[in-house]
Amino acid sequence: MGEHLTQEQTELYRRRDGSSRNRQLTAAHLAACQACRERVLDSGHSVLAIDALTEAFLPSVGEEPFHLSHDELKSYVAGSSGRADQVICESHIELCNQCARELRLLSATESARKFDRPGSPWRFLAPARLAAAFALIGVLALAALIWWKQSSRPTQQESVSNSAKLPPGAAVPHGSVAESTPPAVIESIAPNPLVLASLKDNNREVRLDQEGKLTGLEGFEESSQKMVKSVLAGERLTKPNVLDELSSPPIKLLGEAPVEHSFEIISPAGKVITEEQPTLRWRPLVGAKSYVVSLFDNNFNRVALSPALSGTNWSVNVPLPRGQSYSWEVVATKDGKEITAPVAPAPRAQFKLLEADKLSALSKVKQQKPVSHLALGLMYAHFGLVSEAEGEFRKLVRENPDSALAKQLLRTVQAWARQE
Repeated sequence: MGEHLTQEQTELYRRRDGSSRNRQLTAAHLAACQACRERVLDSGHSVLAIDALTEAFLPSVGEEPFHLSHDELKSYVAGSSGRADQVICESHIELCNQCARELRLLSATESARKFDRPGSPWRFLAPARLAAAFALIGVLALAALIWWKQSSRPTQQESVSNSAKLPPGAAVPHGSVAESTPPAVIESIAPNPLVLASLKDNNREVRLDQEGKLTGLEGFEESSQKMVKSVLAGERLTKPNVLDELSSPPIKLLGEAPVEHSFEIISPAGKVITEEQPTLRWRPLVGAKSYVVSLFDNNFNRVALSPALSGTNWSVNVPLPRGQSYSWEVVATKDGKEITAPVAPAPRAQFKLLEADKLSALSKVKQQKPVSHLALGLMYAHFGLVSEAEGEFRKLVRENPDSALAKQLLRTVQAWARQE
């Protein structure tokens, strides 16, 4: 924590917002910093300030006790921590036997200066602790003065505090100040974590707050929620390696001219697919009488062969094992000659059949009602299903036309598609 509290830290403290650890660090800073104390402990928030200062040294019911991290203790022993952090460490160590033991071990191991300062008659009462005590006494005196001048206010203020803690939709007790207190006052007392990012998603709102809490996707698998959290927190989509593996570079010819009057493969090529018996498509060759399709596995063993076809598509006639990559070619017969596609310098036509466990994960996301375009699109992208991801992100952009995040997701997978 810096030399003085920021405006945001001050507001979070006044609202009793943020994690227990941050509240404790802030209150310990206030115990040693008169300037910050004067900014925070005004008459309108004195009672809350006293409560928060107490919380700095006594954990709330059900909370894990506050402890200093190993790095904080190490910086303190080395003398590299700032003045405010030194005060926090000194104040806490006098109350916490666990942190005091760890500090002694660090001091002995690294031959650093000891926590107890030799030769000082006040070594058992550290300056930071004295500051905290004086600060607490000052705050109590201020509160007593306010209570003496406004003897009718405590019960009312307690009513406001209790009303702010009521669950949404609960009735406010008759006669409480919350009935007549403007909503803005109650809202300033109730915690309201800052929202980092949010998106409209098929009649729901998906939000991530500053504490890492995701709302809007309750009931989704943890893996799906983790992907959504990462993107909302600013992490960019990474192109799956499988797409690079399937997009072989063009073949360089050594002295031989390319075959003329060939034709092109359409799909699937350079893609991950989900169908066990996919339909293969190609462009027609003018004058061709028939086409024959051959499908090969990774070891170039032919696993499927079509009959002579007059059209320009063929559905594979056998179920293909999942999780494997395949390549295929078409041989056209024209004027008694055979012409093959693809042909060098064009790359091989390859695709991969999605693994069974990934297909199952997709099915679970699709079963959530309403379907989340965000979660489904991210999973499609993660598995390399580019065109499917693009479709979901298009829907997301239509719902969030002003969202830079939604547009970025769409542009990212579109760039992958152009590289196929």
